[in-house]
Amino acid sequence: MSTHSNWSQIDQPLYISTVNAEPLHRYRQGGYHPITLGESLKAGREEMYVAVKISVAETEYDGHTRELQTMKVLASHHPHSKHTVHMLDDFDLKGPNGSHKCLVYELLGSNIPDTIDAHFADGRLPGKLAKVIAKQCLIGLDDLHQQKIGHGGKSLSWKYFE
Repeated sequence: MSTHSNWSQIDQPLYISTVNAEPLHRYRQGGYHPITLGESLKAGREEMYVAVKISVAETEYDGHTRELQTMKVLASHHPHSKHTVHMLDDFDLKGPNGSHKCLVYELLGSNIPDTIDAHFADGRLPGKLAKVIAKQCLIGLDDLHQQKIGHGGKSLSWKYFE
């Protein structure tokens, strides 16, 4: 009589992360590109900190192509907006898991939940600061909506301080 309480070694995950991160099994051919913090990309011509969004190899070019087109439209209509993120560059990266489209963005500050956790013991923003942030978010969303661009973000983690 067999029981199903014993897992085979194949069924057990090799590693379980204690932080909210992408699953390691996605680092494979056609999947994620392995990156090291501080790594120089695109020949490292300029020394500056940026945010780089790297697509899954080949398969997700459509989503990144749409995002690239959207960011170019936004830049052409609001090139110096303080309330929307600016794309600085884009390039293709060939790696061990395939070809990846990379979008380069300006580096932003802390997001709202992290800032609350770090600076406000009661878990709340002071009223005046909350109003300033709400106003900045609405101005940024209005910039997007004027270009017929919708933002799908539903959480506070995509909102950053200026």
